[in-house]
Amino acid sequence: MPREREAAETLSQARRLWLAAALAAVAYGVSLRDAPYPDQAAAKVLMPVLLLLTSRHHASTRERTWLCAALAASTMGDALLAMPQLSFSFIGGLSAFLIAHVAYCALLAPLAGQPRGWRRIALPLLWGAALLAYVGFLPHLGELKAPVAAYMLVLCAMASLAVSARLPHVTVALGGLAFVSSDAMIAIDRFIGTFPGSGYGIWATYAIAQLSLVDGIVLRRGN
Repeated sequence: MPREREAAETLSQARRLWLAAALAAVAYGVSLRDAPYPDQAAAKVLMPVLLLLTSRHHASTRERTWLCAALAASTMGDALLAMPQLSFSFIGGLSAFLIAHVAYCALLAPLAGQPRGWRRIALPLLWGAALLAYVGFLPHLGELKAPVAAYMLVLCAMASLAVSARLPHVTVALGGLAFVSSDAMIAIDRFIGTFPGSGYGIWATYAIAQLSLVDGIVLRRGN
């Protein structure tokens, strides 16, 4: 059937782009041993750009729109966070990823259902850990108390929707939780103090988050 062959080829192209994004993520992670270096921002955004191209092959117009919006905002956030010499690097990156998480919420909300099994346990643990983390960060936030609180609320909402997604696989849930882990390490590194291997840990969990979300929405559900 011509339509089935076209759908299969589209999915094959998406898989090749996703694999290229995964390889770009690994390459950037390896390059962190030489960071900071010239054009680091360009190297960092390669993964989300390739995932954006992957997502353009998704059949659902609604899901494709929100997923591309989330990845476009993530690309901007990655670029800004990779340029700490800019005075607005952190707050700009925070704002871009806030937009990304809002887009992910819009993407995932129609897919959410009644959580069962381990998901029912994960949700209260997620929100409890977020509350304890915010209390711990609070003395170090200064004027960022409100922005960080807003960001954490949206982040946890996104992760909750990912965990609650009615999908036959766990990759979307894994992506949401990995995003929380990555952002938690960024907050510790920024507000409490850097720790050994923080750059590698932040990037690894972030890459797993984005790759898992795109894999779960685009690749494992097909076209």
